[in-house]
Amino acid sequence: MATLLQEDLAEAIVKNQSLPKYKRKNKKDLLVSVGYAPNTASVKAKEIIESKGVQETLSKSGLTKELITEALVYDIEQKPKRRIKELELGAAILGMTEHERGGDRTLIINITGETASRYGIFPEQKRV
Repeated sequence: MATLLQEDLAEAIVKNQSLPKYKRKNKKDLLVSVGYAPNTASVKAKEIIESKGVQETLSKSGLTKELITEALVYDIEQKPKRRIKELELGAAILGMTEHERGGDRTLIINITGETASRYGIFPEQKRV
């Protein structure tokens, strides 16, 4: 069950998204505008917005992950040109982006021959 503050926040989120981008509030300002303390809003904005009560209220208002995904797929299919931004957004919603999951990364490091020999690393030499 959502608290009154969470319900107000969900309503503010929906209203905020309907505004032009240049008039939208950031997460902290959105939380403060409905009554959260500025310190709480600056430290726990994402956690509060993703809380069960806020998400339930957003679902009741019709804003769900399924709706967003369906609208995104429809937009991509209707405009078959370069849809990089939409695809990036879809990947972010589905948690498919590497930087969000903290996956493994390949690192390329250049070290001197002296350092390599110190640690017993003997690189392969290509013969031409």
